[in-house]
Amino acid sequence: MPIDRLLDFSASIYPDGPSPRVIEAVSDALRSPRQLRQYPDLKSSDLRANLARYTTAPADNILVANGGVPLMSATLRAIRTRKCLLPVPAFGEYRRILEREKSEIRTYPLVPSANFRPDLHQLIGSCVEYGCDTLILNNPHNPSGVTVDASEIRWMITHADRHGIRVLLDEAFIDFVPEESVSADVPQSGNLIVFRSVSKFFAMAGLRVAYVIAPQHRVPAIASLLDPWSVSTLASQAAGAAVKDLRYISNTIRRNSEEREQLTRALTGIGLTVFPACANFLMLRFSIEHASENVWEQLILDHGIVLRNCETFEGLDGRYMRAAVRGRDDNQRLVHALASVLNRSVPNLRINS
Repeated sequence: MPIDRLLDFSASIYPDGPSPRVIEAVSDALRSPRQLRQYPDLKSSDLRANLARYTTAPADNILVANGGVPLMSATLRAIRTRKCLLPVPAFGEYRRILEREKSEIRTYPLVPSANFRPDLHQLIGSCVEYGCDTLILNNPHNPSGVTVDASEIRWMITHADRHGIRVLLDEAFIDFVPEESVSADVPQSGNLIVFRSVSKFFAMAGLRVAYVIAPQHRVPAIASLLDPWSVSTLASQAAGAAVKDLRYISNTIRRNSEEREQLTRALTGIGLTVFPACANFLMLRFSIEHASENVWEQLILDHGIVLRNCETFEGLDGRYMRAAVRGRDDNQRLVHALASVLNRSVPNLRINS
C-alpha cells in the first residue's frame, strides 16, 4: 500500500492540525517581503514573551531552538552533567544525547505492574546510590502516557536539591494536562530545568520549535551553546500565534480527553491491556501469542494502519505498541482492525458518538 494512503497512529501529534491563527500568521508572513528578507530576531523576543504568558514563567528564563535535542544537548553541556539517572523505557533521544555528551548513564527500570509510574522516593535514592548529579524524567511519560501529579514532582525536586541533583524534566506532552506542569516553578527551583515543545499539542512538528525554561543563572551558559537564528521568522510567528489561541487550547484538551477515554474503553473491550494515560496516545500490551511485530505488520498489510512498535524502547519487548489518539472515525477504524487481527468478536464495539 502506498505510504500516503496509510492511516498513521504512530506519531503522537494532534490530528486536527494547527490553530487557524497559525495558518493566518504564516500566510501573513509569506506575503511580507520585508519579513522574509530580514534575519529572524536573534533573541526571539516576541516568541519568548508569548511563551511566558502561556506558561506563566518569566521570559528571561526561556530559550527557544529548533527542537528539543539541541536544547537538551546544550543544557547537559552547560550544567556539566557527569552521571545521569535515566528511567526506562524512555524517549530514545535521551540516551543518544547523553552518549554524545559523554555523560555516564545509569538506568532505572519502570515496571508494567506499576503502569510504568516511577517511585519518586526510589528515584532519588537511586541517584544518591549511584552518585548521579542529574536526573532526566518526562511527564507525561513516553511511551506509557502515565502522568505524575505536580505536587509529587515538586516534592521530588525539593529532595533532589538536598542531594545536589539537577532535574531535567521533559514536559513535551504536558499541554494535554496543563494542571500538572511545574514550568512556573523554575525561577524558585535552582535545580529544575523544564523542556517543552509546540510539536505535539499544537500539531506543528514541521516547524521545529521547542523551548527550555531554566533558572536565571543557567540561561547565559545554555544560550552560548545554541546556534544563532535557529528558529525562523515563520516558525516563531506561528508558535506565538498558537499559544495565544485560548479557544483552540481548551478545545484540544477537551476533545483529546473525550476521544482517549472512548478509545481506551473500546480497546479494553476487545481484550487488550491499555495503560492509563493523560496524553494523546495509549500504550497497548498484547498477549505472548500476539507479539506486536506480527500484529504491526498485519495491520499495515490488511488494514493500512500504522502503530508504533515499542520494541525499540529500552526495557520493552514485542508485546507493546503505542497508538496515537486520533478523531472518532479513525479511532473506530483502529479498534475494528485490531479486533479483526486478533480474531475477537465485536458485538458491542461501537464507539459512542
